Amino acid sequence: MLARREIPPEYQEWNHRWGAPLGRHRPAVGAVSRLGPSVRKLMRHDPRAVRARGPFAFQWNTSTRAVEYPWAYHQLAPLGPSRVLEIGGALSGLQFVLAKEGFEVHNVDPFVDYGSGDYGIAPEREHAELNRAFGTDVVLHRTTLPEAGLRGGFSAVYCISTIEHLSPEDVDATLRTARELLVPGGILVVTVDLFLNLEPFCSRTSNRWGVNMSLARIEEILGGPLLAGERAELCGYEEFSTDRILSRLEEFAVGAGYPQLAQLATFGTPGG
Repeated sequence: MLARREIPPEYQEWNHRWGAPLGRHRPAVGAVSRLGPSVRKLMRHDPRAVRARGPFAFQWNTSTRAVEYPWAYHQLAPLGPSRVLEIGGALSGLQFVLAKEGFEVHNVDPFVDYGSGDYGIAPEREHAELNRAFGTDVVLHRTTLPEAGLRGGFSAVYCISTIEHLSPEDVDATLRTARELLVPGGILVVTVDLFLNLEPFCSRTSNRWGVNMSLARIEEILGGPLLAGERAELCGYEEFSTDRILSRLEEFAVGAGYPQLAQLATFGTPGG
């Protein structure tokens, strides 16, 4: 399915609780940060300031994350505290939310900025400081999933707007590794950008952020069913129609800074 413009009340409540998707007290933080580099450093590294800002204040997010994060959380929460893996979590907040609720969370991310090419921070240090501030123990693996060498037994793998940035070869390798790491009947929860300025909406094939990939390909590689999501709203399925999407555009959440929609889907694996 595609994220809707009108955010459900339960998602609004979740966003309010955790300060998603951009963190709490943004106007105050901006005003205080203008006092100079030392204050900006304090706001980013002092544990009290970090906790006040919330887990979603330390990673840039698009406006559609206001739907993506709570949707993904509500897909994962019914599993109860279990072992889960995030692909491309960087410093985003969902990993810390899940860890605070008892999940064993692993985050695999090589920290490559697909926009400008440079994060400009020390990822391991920043991640460790967030763990300390929030009282969590998310395990960071600074590499790609195929190269991480993880043992299996994950009840879920989730990925928030990451795989569309990868090459087709890397997507296939990442998904095959995810399939191997999931327990029988485990789930893959994904949100995937759908760019309105790329094919199949026009002839352009890629932009600085990535491509419009086939979500049907995910189902094919995992070998399990689509558990949540509507094929008619997911690129790559026969039911998908650009005309139907564009004719209903006012229903969907559209990125404030870039013309993209957010596809939401959960896939199963054999044995479920």
